[in-house]
Amino acid sequence: MKFFLNCISLVILMCLTVVNAQEIPFKNTLSDVFKDEYKHSSILLVEQDDKGGVVVVRSYQGGLFSSGMGYYFEHYDSNLKLIKEYEYEMKYSDAEKQSSVLGIIMDGEKVNIINFSYNKTDNQFICSSINATITDFNFSKTELFRLNSDEIKQFSFFSQGVFDGDSGASMIINEDKSAFAITVDIKNKTAETHKLFLYDNKLTKKFEHTFKRDIKDRKFKFENIDVSKDGNTLYLLGKAYTDQKKKKKDGGKYQYELTRITKDSEKTQVFDTNDNYAASLKTIIFQDRLTCIGFYSERNENRFRGICYFELDPTSLEIRKSKFNPFTEQFIIDKYGKDKDKELKFLSFRKILITPENEIVFNAEEFYITTTYVSNGPYGGGTTQTIFHYDDIVSAKINQAGEIVWARNINKRQSTSSDISYISYTSTIKGNDTFFFINTGEKVKKISHDRIQFGQTSTRKSNLNIIRIKPNGDFDYQEILDDKDSEVPFMVSNGILSGDSVFFIGRKGKKKQILKVTL
Repeated sequence: MKFFLNCISLVILMCLTVVNAQEIPFKNTLSDVFKDEYKHSSILLVEQDDKGGVVVVRSYQGGLFSSGMGYYFEHYDSNLKLIKEYEYEMKYSDAEKQSSVLGIIMDGEKVNIINFSYNKTDNQFICSSINATITDFNFSKTELFRLNSDEIKQFSFFSQGVFDGDSGASMIINEDKSAFAITVDIKNKTAETHKLFLYDNKLTKKFEHTFKRDIKDRKFKFENIDVSKDGNTLYLLGKAYTDQKKKKKDGGKYQYELTRITKDSEKTQVFDTNDNYAASLKTIIFQDRLTCIGFYSERNENRFRGICYFELDPTSLEIRKSKFNPFTEQFIIDKYGKDKDKELKFLSFRKILITPENEIVFNAEEFYITTTYVSNGPYGGGTTQTIFHYDDIVSAKINQAGEIVWARNINKRQSTSSDISYISYTSTIKGNDTFFFINTGEKVKKISHDRIQFGQTSTRKSNLNIIRIKPNGDFDYQEILDDKDSEVPFMVSNGILSGDSVFFIGRKGKKKQILKVTL
């Protein structure tokens, strides 16, 4: 009888385990395994068609022994079966001394590769679109604008979506992918100066504008620039170290400046963090409000006490409210196992998500770099190894009043000295649930005070996991793809969102595969 009851208990336990494993609803779809000519490839863009399929745009580049760079255009059906593919190799004329792709944007079936290059014959920098439709891939070039080289500060390129105030050019695309801005740093010894160009996705120029701040470049740091949802307005957030703020007794000796730029106007609002320190802020645009959000500290050091929130009117830029929310008790327990008076450090922004109720989910990660000297032994000499650390995930939900609804710390310990694509994470939102995709090369580890920790991963062993934070702040997790069931490890930090799905590319050598996870 006892044996029978034990068997019944075992069956019930197995059933409960299966139910728990399916608690987070998702569906995996895998493409066939394929091989490219080039080893290195990344997904840049995923656009859905009208039949449930997707167009995937991947960049590629050669390694030490193979030159070349360009793009793979692949059209898949809803089951990730390849319908059509095309390879476009980027080639430049002898007159083009240096060139870089700033970003890619689509308008229906038309794809635009936005390119920025230096033409040594004309002594000019030229921004152009290399465009074609996905039905024929007959590429042509459309010039957007050009600038004389003596106007531009020492030149370097930045990746899509990154706005840097030091030098170079960058591209920023709005949330609806209906418009984009190109920014170029302009030479000026006495004033921070940028040229801004705004276009819609049909390449129609809406306006160009010269932004100038009468302060030396090293005393003005660009935080970010955003394009409004309707594609008609630019918001530029900067951090200025002025002589007036230098005299402050307490708090950060700087001020934040938010500038609203339209075709016909420019308006700036100045605000600071009073007695606190906020190393960096991010702008989030809503229809009825404009918010700036970031981590703050009570001392002048790289340690954070909580999240600060500023709300402004999106048209007048009038400051409506400012809040400094300390981390919750639950968050501190997540992090340290008990309520400790200890702050976080090395936090780096990762992604900002918006719920259907227009609440903000603010995600970050503990990121830092260490160097280690590796000796060659008794004969002397050695090498210095750089290690990139991607540790705990930090996530917090902020309601429309600017208050913390919940804040959670997800313990993680990951590092690498080479390819960072397989560590860190990708995050998204579905309804009121927040999701994170991470790799781990080992079973999830139990640590003190009933907490868990996600560990190291590698290209040799990489299990894909999904973490869900529910509307009340509770979180659970599940393995969604075991290393034994996959021919390739997936680049979890480079996921691309499209609708309710997240797309990842996996690679082992030249062997590749695309994974679609639908929530």
